[in-house]
Amino acid sequence: MFIFIINPTFNKNVLSLLDIYIGMKVIITENKMYNLLNKSLEHLFDGFNDVDYTWADFDCGWGVCCDIYAVGFTLPGSEHDDYLFKLIDSENYDNNGDYGEELTGELPEICMEHPDITNPQFDTIIFYELFVEELENYLGPIRNWGSELLGLLNTKFGMNAKKIIFI
Repeated sequence: MFIFIINPTFNKNVLSLLDIYIGMKVIITENKMYNLLNKSLEHLFDGFNDVDYTWADFDCGWGVCCDIYAVGFTLPGSEHDDYLFKLIDSENYDNNGDYGEELTGELPEICMEHPDITNPQFDTIIFYELFVEELENYLGPIRNWGSELLGLLNTKFGMNAKKIIFI
């Protein structure tokens, strides 16, 4: 295999065609990965296309309380707190539910409403290890599909998360 490096001052037309070709190749590859990942999620997680979401719960000492900083996404037929993933407000979310008195008293009024997953405060997705292992067994290491998963979940559910955490 021969590799030719073209001096851009010598032939700008060839370089721009090469740039276009490389750009198209990346887009096609990302599109194929998106489709592969989507089909894998549908195959591995029965009901993935019908995932439901509501406010996540946390143990507040009085029982289970509504976590206004996290939205839990569950597969059909799963327990209400068996989350496939969560969409969280990374500024305020506490994994241990250590919120103090603000959320442990009466049910916050916002919990009476369906969560707005388009709210920009919900900026991070937490994807759980049990499900990560299943995807890794099917698709290989996270580095092959992790960033595409973020894009797929954002597109599929109308979210605008900026990062994804695998725990």
